[in-house]
Amino acid sequence: MNFQKLKLVASLLFLLFTMGFTAPIVAQGKTIIGKKTPYKKYRNTRSQTKLTSQKTHTKSLAQQITRSKTTDVEKAKSIFIWIATTIQYDTELRLDRNLQKEIYTTEANVITQALRRKKALCGGYAFLFKQLCEDVGIKAEVIHGYTKQGTTLKKTSAIPEHTWNAVFLNGTWELLDITWAISHGNPSAPHWFWYCTKPSDFIKTHVPQEKKWQLTATGSTAK
Repeated sequence: MNFQKLKLVASLLFLLFTMGFTAPIVAQGKTIIGKKTPYKKYRNTRSQTKLTSQKTHTKSLAQQITRSKTTDVEKAKSIFIWIATTIQYDTELRLDRNLQKEIYTTEANVITQALRRKKALCGGYAFLFKQLCEDVGIKAEVIHGYTKQGTTLKKTSAIPEHTWNAVFLNGTWELLDITWAISHGNPSAPHWFWYCTKPSDFIKTHVPQEKKWQLTATGSTAK
């Protein structure tokens, strides 16, 4: 078999791989806090106290998770593993619209509830990862967008249906999806394909709202 045929076979296998693994992540609903979803602001002293308490808690947690690590690469990986093996996928939240309205009010509340309930949807995983990384001095971003099953883009409205992360390590932005790492792995071992995934592979299943987060030659470069 020549090189071109091998390349074609490899591409087909990857397509089957991603199609098979996208099945468990369905109907995220509109439980995504994105640009089109206004946040409720912390306008009073009581709310501000809760926000400060939450940040203090996450910083302490981040330091505990990364206490034996010395580099950003090691720390980010530890945070990824901790979230993936500690926070379960929240099927109850995905199906309960009233609970969604209660939890999806602010990023801070989503993070607080994910830690309290030990369960989250994609937004909860992404916000928590970003917060814990920032608590130990690592740049990270939350990325909203859409997913593809094969060549079909899952986009039913202007509101994004999925959320993932980018983390800045060794001078480069890396892409990761904790939700998919969990659904494609098992409770004690996330699937590592979805951590620091090559942008050329990631774009086959994930389409960000902001083109710069494709991190590919055809997309803009994130800064």
